[in-house]
Amino acid sequence: MSEQALFRLRVRYVKLGRLRYLGHLEVLHTIERIVRRAGLPYAVTQGFSPHMRVSFSSALPVGTASRCEWFDLMLTEYVPAPRALEALQSAAPLDLAAQEAAYIDVRSESLTAFIVRATYEVSIEFTTDVEPCTLNRVISTVRERKAIDYRRGRKSKRLDLEKTLADVSVTWNDARTAIIALDTRLDNDGAMRPELFIAACDLLLAGEDYLGDPPRLDIGPYDYRTIKRVVVERVAQEGERPDGTAVYPIRCADARA
Repeated sequence: MSEQALFRLRVRYVKLGRLRYLGHLEVLHTIERIVRRAGLPYAVTQGFSPHMRVSFSSALPVGTASRCEWFDLMLTEYVPAPRALEALQSAAPLDLAAQEAAYIDVRSESLTAFIVRATYEVSIEFTTDVEPCTLNRVISTVRERKAIDYRRGRKSKRLDLEKTLADVSVTWNDARTAIIALDTRLDNDGAMRPELFIAACDLLLAGEDYLGDPPRLDIGPYDYRTIKRVVVERVAQEGERPDGTAVYPIRCADARA
């Protein structure tokens, strides 16, 4: 099958509710089953072990919800985007369902190359009242340190906040509940891990620290000191033009112009 005969359908889907605890490979396999159930004419790779030609945006940490996950599906026949979207929605559970679909140029760069910005909203319920100035001071301290050392298994790693964290803002609902918005950047060298940032803030709020050798923090789940409940959700993934403006993934034809 020649490349010119293929059609590239870009799809945004959600990962919500209990399905946010699915691992990345489980999501990939589930999406493939959804495509098959939808009856779409998907393309397959060549070789001894052909598989569906579908590619995904960067993996979410287990437990993180999202309203802006993406996959690109190669089709061998043109199916109107609204009809393809309806078929995908009918074949999927509500918390992993497609939300929009559109065709893009088959020569467009991959999702992992295109998406360089991601926004997270972290909904937090504290165990006691927290002064806004106290939380702001803690956030500033974590950012000023420029990195968070952590463990993954037996390996020590470092989250580079200078490269991955562009901005932080806080919106308060009341004295115990707030939403922290993290504007982040990602590339092949790394991406922001919101749960690590929140865990570092939590330790400082509790009068403890995450510095040390070996580092105090590990990949979760975390035993928070000052936080009763945390829900992390990815709310945007975008590309970027040379002038710094954001580009939505299904309007990306001139993203690198």
